[in-house]
Order: sequence, then structure tokens, then C-alpha cells
Amino acid sequence: MSMVNANNPSHYKVIVIGLFVTLFGVYIKQIIEHSTVIDLLGWVLTFVGALISISGVFKILKG
Repeated sequence: MSMVNANNPSHYKVIVIGLFVTLFGVYIKQIIEHSTVIDLLGWVLTFVGALISISGVFKILKG
């Protein structure tokens, strides 16, 4: 394993962006009046953000 690759800031930026997308998806469902379209959009954003964060973690682990 290469520690240089694990310390690359771009991996952590991807994780933080994924967290913000996930949080936005969660909050959009809570703040805006409940409708089917908003709920689906919130769920999609939540899962996309989680996948972005998980991909950043796997990039670190791949090393």
C-alpha cells in the first residue's frame, strides 16, 4: 500500500462532496412540502451522495 495515494486530498474532497449531496437529499425531503416528486428527488440525491462517498473511500482503500 502506498501512503502517498491515501493522503491525496482529492479523495477526501470526493467524500465531502458526497456527504453534502447526501445531506441535501435528506434535508430537501424534510424542508419542502411532501410530494411524491420531491420525495423521489430526495431519495435519489441521498443514494447518489452515498455512492459518491463510498467511491471515495474505495479509492483510498485501493491505495
